[in-house]
Amino acid sequence: MKKCPSHKIEILKTRKIVSCDKLKFPWKQDPKGYFLVKIKNNLICCGFVNNKHKMIIEFRGKSPDKIIKEIAKRKLCNLENMGYIASELIIAKNCLKSKKRYIQR
Repeated sequence: MKKCPSHKIEILKTRKIVSCDKLKFPWKQDPKGYFLVKIKNNLICCGFVNNKHKMIIEFRGKSPDKIIKEIAKRKLCNLENMGYIASELIIAKNCLKSKKRYIQR
């Protein structure tokens, strides 16, 4: 496996700082479709549904990271929706771990 770079980083005093806690991001459907997430048989299930409302692929596993990377590799959605689905998969993982019920937001 390739080693991560370890260069010295300069943090500029003049860097722009963006306060994000009060930002609002209304949901916008991706032109390609949308995702449905659930927990079934102790696995995170993430289905991609096209705009004809047909689930054309479903990702299953316990690792949100691997599911997210596979979605990205297949270019199934834009970055804004990737952020949304990534957060949903993390919530699903936490529910799976704590044995709580998961409900997609």
